[in-house]
Amino acid sequence: MNERTWLRQSAGQVVEEGRGGLPGPLAGAGARHSMRDDGQEEGIMEQSRSCRVLVVDNYVSAAEALAEACSRFHDVRFVGGGSAAMEVALSWRPQVMVLDIDMPSPNGLEVASMIREIAYLQPITLIAVTGRSAAFDQEEALAHGFDDYLTKPVDLDRLLQLIAASAPDAPLQA
Repeated sequence: MNERTWLRQSAGQVVEEGRGGLPGPLAGAGARHSMRDDGQEEGIMEQSRSCRVLVVDNYVSAAEALAEACSRFHDVRFVGGGSAAMEVALSWRPQVMVLDIDMPSPNGLEVASMIREIAYLQPITLIAVTGRSAAFDQEEALAHGFDDYLTKPVDLDRLLQLIAASAPDAPLQA
């Protein structure tokens, strides 16, 4: 499989999608813009840089929903499991990964640990997204290499802030 194909894992099979990573109206989605009172165009997220974001959740509809929300501002792809997440991370090299913790093996904690062991993937920001809410679980996630921890239902504004804070200083290169 190459970079031009990807990604929705469904029934244990990776389904090829277009280059934009998301099907249908999401393909090729970019940052939204608005007009200021003086007629100048500005980005909704105050000119923030776009990031490559990989959303991973074994409930594909949850991954797709988060990916759709983030795709208004970022180049987003999504997968339905840890194995597919590793495959995409190694080839596409996202700048941010939003990982569900509670997935079949490899789960989000295992994926985070594997990502942190691969030197050229070190700059990836890892954000845990889970139904777990206990402080111990947050400490466990951070110990496995996550940079932040969000509980479901995800506060989309907070997620977008975390992603924007991870944006590179230079525009993305194709």
